[in-house]
Order: sequence, then C-alpha cells, then structure tokens
Amino acid sequence: MPSRLSALSPTVVAISLMVGAMVLFSMGHGLVRFASSELHPFQIGFLRSTFGLIFMLPLILRGWDFSDLRLKRPKLHLIRGALSAVNTLAWFTAIAIMPLGEAVALNFTSPLFATILAAIFLGEVVRARRWTATLIGFIGVLIVVRPGVETVQLGALLALGSAMSIAVNVLLIRVMSQEDSTRAIVLTFNLAITFFTLIPAILVWAWPSPIMWAVAFAIGVTTTVAHLMLTKAMSLAEASAIVPLEFIRLPMAVLIGFVWFAEILDVWTIVGATIIGCSAVYIARREALAARRITTTTST
Repeated sequence: MPSRLSALSPTVVAISLMVGAMVLFSMGHGLVRFASSELHPFQIGFLRSTFGLIFMLPLILRGWDFSDLRLKRPKLHLIRGALSAVNTLAWFTAIAIMPLGEAVALNFTSPLFATILAAIFLGEVVRARRWTATLIGFIGVLIVVRPGVETVQLGALLALGSAMSIAVNVLLIRVMSQEDSTRAIVLTFNLAITFFTLIPAILVWAWPSPIMWAVAFAIGVTTTVAHLMLTKAMSLAEASAIVPLEFIRLPMAVLIGFVWFAEILDVWTIVGATIIGCSAVYIARREALAARRITTTTST
C-alpha cells in the first residue's frame, strides 16, 4: 500500500486530502449541532479548542527547538486569537440554532468579505471580474436571508459575522507571516483561542455526560485533523486545483442536516447557497491564479 501511495502524483494526493478534510469538517459541524442539544455552544467551543490544542501540541513542539517561536508582532497574535475565539463562539451558536446547510452556505461568504477588506486595508488590486463575483455572491446572501420577506434570524447574522471575522483573520495571517514563523502562528492561535473561550464557557458551564465528553473530543480531533489535511493538501498542489473542492462542504452539510436532524432547505435557500458557493470558489481560484502569476514573474 505505501508503494502504491508513493506512486500517486502530488495533485492526486492533494485532492484526496482535500476531500477528506471537507468530509471531516462537515462531520465536525454535525457533531457540534448534536452536542448543542445538551451543551451550550460556548462550552462546546472551549472543549473543541482544548482538545484540539492537546492533539496539536506534540506536532507543534516537536524537536524542542523553540528558536522560531519568538514573536515579532505579539499584538497582532493577541488580536487574532481574540477574534478567532469570537468567531468560534458565533459559528457554533449559528450551527446550533439554524439549519446546518444554510449556516455553511452563509459561511462561504468569507472570501467575499476578504476581497473587500484586502482592497480597503491592504491596497490589493481587485479587478472587475472579482468585484462582479463578489457582488453576485452577496446577491446570493440576500436570496438566502431574504430581508423584508422574512425576519432576518440571529443565526444568519452570526454566520455572516463569523465569515467576516474569518476574512479579517486571513488578512492578519498575511501580515504576520511576513515576520513570524508558521509554527509560532499556529501555536499562538491554539493557545489564545483556548484562553479566550474559557471565560464564556465557565459562565454557561454544565458538566457533560460521558457521551458528550466523547463527542467534544471527536469535534476537537476531526476539525484539527481536517485543518492538518487541508494544510498538507495546499503544500502538495496549486490552490487553483483544490480550492474549488471546498464546495463539497455545502452538499455534505445539507445531507447531514437531512439525515441527522431532518432538516429540509427550501428552494430559495438552495439557489442562494449555490450562488454564494460558486462566487466564493471563483474568487478563491482567481486569487490562486494571480498568486501563481506573481510567483512566476518574480522567479524569472
């Protein structure tokens, strides 16, 4: 079996890892929804962060060489950790109180927000096609949320707020990665998010049942492994080849919501979700192609 795996092209391996990551992310979302029947989303967020940190520490600290862990931008790390904690709590609350497929669809707006914020704060050049895709994506949001036709639900606002915080997070990583190591960024992220979710969890704490301990552990492991698989996939193949596979999360979320929780999305939500997903994938693909052109120009 190892010899067969080694014979596969890096792109094939990357695609397999990406698909596996999206499946694990979707399973994690479903487990969060299941755990919310007994535990508050704030507590689930803390337990997920704690178990994820425990699982990640041996990988982060391997070799006991800490020379690259000195931070040059500590304030940005602190801001990112606090923002990520807010994002986690908002996202888990959204999953707990709204249909899973709808929450994931709105979460796909993150690249749309990232496009706008990168143009405003980083001075990045955004051309007409990406602006058009962004506009179309927000039209999809209006179709899903339907303000004026239905009351905008708290879950939808939390999902959109989570997507915006993810976009800010991406911009912070772009800035921090210019001076701090990847290992330092990963370590401070895991430590900070665990610390900042602790107090909200204490305020709503209820002692989990044995089953919920197991579920919380499974959430931490599945989402952490999914992040690792995603990172490895990005290192093996061009982003333009694998980023569109993120769209797998949407039908997976709809399927899990239907099978586990008997959730059925209406036609307008499906249409809006499809528009959002396609816009997000197009923007991500355009960014990857632009990055490749910059790399090629620089190397020549």
